[in-house]
Amino acid sequence: MNNIFALWVERGKASPKLFFLLIFMALAICDLLLVRDLSWLLNHLEGKRFWVNYSFSLASLFLLMICMAPIRSGVIRSLFLFFILGTQIAQQSYFAVYGSFVSVFDLRFVAADPLLTLELWLGNAIILKPLLLLLIELPLLMLLFRLELRPHWLLKGSSLVLASLLFLLVTFSWYGISKFQFSSVAYAGIFPGLIERHAFETKLAEKPAVPEQTPAADAPNIVYVIGESLTLDHLGIYGYERQTTPRLQQMMDRNEVLLYRNAVSIGTRTLSSVPYMLTGLQGIDPAGLVYSSPTLFNYAKAAGYRTALITAQDFQWRNVDQIFVDPDMDFYQSGTDFSASVSVSDGADDIKVLEEGILPFLDQHFTRQDNAPLMLVTQMNGSHYPYTTHSPASIKQFLPELDENDINAYDNTVLYTDLYLQRLVEGVRAHDPEAWVFFSSDHGQDISKNKTQFNRGYSSGVIHNALMVFPPKSALNALPDNINSPVSQADIFATILDLMQIEPISEINGVSLRQPIDPERLRVVSAYMKTLHNEPNAVLVFPDLGYIHVDFDRQSATLQDGQSIIPYAELDQRYRDYFERRLTPTTEAQ
Repeated sequence: MNNIFALWVERGKASPKLFFLLIFMALAICDLLLVRDLSWLLNHLEGKRFWVNYSFSLASLFLLMICMAPIRSGVIRSLFLFFILGTQIAQQSYFAVYGSFVSVFDLRFVAADPLLTLELWLGNAIILKPLLLLLIELPLLMLLFRLELRPHWLLKGSSLVLASLLFLLVTFSWYGISKFQFSSVAYAGIFPGLIERHAFETKLAEKPAVPEQTPAADAPNIVYVIGESLTLDHLGIYGYERQTTPRLQQMMDRNEVLLYRNAVSIGTRTLSSVPYMLTGLQGIDPAGLVYSSPTLFNYAKAAGYRTALITAQDFQWRNVDQIFVDPDMDFYQSGTDFSASVSVSDGADDIKVLEEGILPFLDQHFTRQDNAPLMLVTQMNGSHYPYTTHSPASIKQFLPELDENDINAYDNTVLYTDLYLQRLVEGVRAHDPEAWVFFSSDHGQDISKNKTQFNRGYSSGVIHNALMVFPPKSALNALPDNINSPVSQADIFATILDLMQIEPISEINGVSLRQPIDPERLRVVSAYMKTLHNEPNAVLVFPDLGYIHVDFDRQSATLQDGQSIIPYAELDQRYRDYFERRLTPTTEAQ
């Protein structure tokens, strides 16, 4: 063995640059095939997000190796060996059990109970692959230090700076996913990630703890489905001329679903609706009340529920995941667990998430022995633009799709949502006929035959939302007649708390759908929210879906006719009250 290594050293001295590249390529191959495995690689091989993350992290490693090759210090060499081999073995062991890499939450678990961590590792440890990794990589890294490379100081300095910038990019960018990166770089990214999370958590420091209680004897299982960009105007069950929802229509004919026909969204974009849908708030929120409000998962956990969130989207966009993924979240899967190409506009395929994530989770939950009720939230890929990529060829009926965002392409996404909801509800009912299922999209789309405006502004297509409830048959006739009442997405949160029999401990703005709704109720739809960009505008929606638009920058209000503009200060005080309670310094300090 020594003779072989000596031979490689001699050849390395003769061709140091070539051997440098060979060592680098060997590290990458070992990382893909030994730290991970071949089946995982084949599943992610075509993912754009995988290749972007892996390429950037690999480039960071390459530049770091340039800096390390001429180093003669034994201490620095030892640290580099540990950085590569130690972290790879740690990631390898974790991946063998969980199919992912170590995260910030895992480090917290280790710190909280290191002995339990060691016990779990010993119980699940793999031996052969770490030994094989050491056998291959240790000689290569030792050879790296023997190569006669003498890069110019300017090259070393610029390499170190660029390596650091690439590392920070893959660590702090929302697009960065650790399991798609070179394993050592991903492990190093945990530590600045801890700092980032701690900084974000200061926003959540005032969140009150929900007192725990014993689950109610009749506590139902609950599933809350959040759609994406689904406009009510293109749903056959709501009167659209095309039958885009044949399966839901059959369920409606069997009296299995309730359609609320006068519901509005909380916001006009995902970031101004989803965080509020899961905290029960509605209205402007420039001070970030959402960050100090208990979430649906906090309430459910306190009520004795098992909590879960499975989303087809990237929930870490603008730190949305950090609002919800806390110790009260028992199970969490993001869109990047199902697809390596997830981006802001394109999540994982909904049926794939259903078949590989949601249905297996339901099977697992309902075979547990603890009998805890379930609170599951699912978020869809849905009908986000570009529409043509959000439905597979097998479902498309409205053809041809002449443009990626034409009417036919959009209507085909609605067909896919129809299939998803039917299969999801059937999957839930197969385990528990008495479960409740709720659905509302985060917002709609402004779509017409002449032009598509997507979800810009406050048009009816954007804010007039589909809201459906799939109650157990035993509860169907007991629900009050709120079908045409002015309801809001926030009412789903209030209804779920009502079903869990737990009282809110801080402000919520919804009304339980199990209670009569005031026919004169006013609702607020807004973009003036800290989770988005605090765009200073909102609308106050009347029961007939007409609205007053308020521009807080210009201090003006556009009245219901869409033409008359008055100073905000001249707006009726009863209307201004809907906004000013969130604008006062007293509220901001809370």
